[in-house]
Amino acid sequence: MDVLSDILDILKFKGSLYFTTDLTAPWGIEVPDYQNVARFHMAIGGDCWVRLAGQDKAIRLTAGDMILIPHGCRHYLLDKPESPVLTLDHVLAESGYSGDGYLVYGGNGDTYSKLVCGHFEYDESFSHPLVQELPDHILITGRQAMEFSWFDSAMKFMSFESQTSHLGNDAIVKRLAEILFIHSVRLWNSTSGRDSGFLAAIADRHLGRGIAKFHERPDERWTIERLAAEAGLSRSVFASQFRDMLGMTPMEYVTLWRMQKACRYLLESDMSTDAVAEQVGYQSLAAFSKVFKKVIGVGPGSYRREQGLMQAS
Repeated sequence: MDVLSDILDILKFKGSLYFTTDLTAPWGIEVPDYQNVARFHMAIGGDCWVRLAGQDKAIRLTAGDMILIPHGCRHYLLDKPESPVLTLDHVLAESGYSGDGYLVYGGNGDTYSKLVCGHFEYDESFSHPLVQELPDHILITGRQAMEFSWFDSAMKFMSFESQTSHLGNDAIVKRLAEILFIHSVRLWNSTSGRDSGFLAAIADRHLGRGIAKFHERPDERWTIERLAAEAGLSRSVFASQFRDMLGMTPMEYVTLWRMQKACRYLLESDMSTDAVAEQVGYQSLAAFSKVFKKVIGVGPGSYRREQGLMQAS
């Protein structure tokens, strides 16, 4: 499994489709903020405007564009930048939307907007530098999508599926949404010109190789020297470049990822704590428990009990 897929798997990343809209002017919708989700809107007909909370400038979406809001902040969907808004709950109630078919709403104007709206959810119990470094929004224009045939094809396929009622199309749209998220992040990373951050690190010819090898076998004994050797760099150069790009030392990242893996094992398996420790590279239960408590805040046994009770409630 590649590094990005490995991270999304730990985060329990999954797509959810809200609705496909059929909106006629005038209209304005306030979408509330929500933690641990990345919201998306894809324009499949007409155009509209998106304004993030706290920002004056609105972003125009035309047919073929997609906007991703990685941190789920409050934002406004509008037929015009100056249009008044109502809360999403108010719009859903007023339109009589039941959860099936199109969300039909708006006035008697001539202009219309068709959007596919949804979000990508990830487990609040887990975190990773990848998610933290994403910007407040990622805009993929139809022109950009056409430059990458795979992205354009995925968007067109999602547009088609979202407007049909064929067997299994909801499941297809959700999977396509997840694919589009990964492609959006890839495209943003390749066009942003950034030379630091986790995505830049895994894209780097040397650092990426070292990180990938560690992700493949986190249970093995890892040192800065071994990571550097896998990356094809000297110890000092590897450590310096890693810290410059990620803002942490290589061994801090090793510990962070191992503890994320340990949390998942504790929650989703019946492995003993000793076995979990071995799976994430610790031969000593005492050493594992000490590091786990330092990073997570409670010991592994307490974490398993507390999280189990929370999930059961």
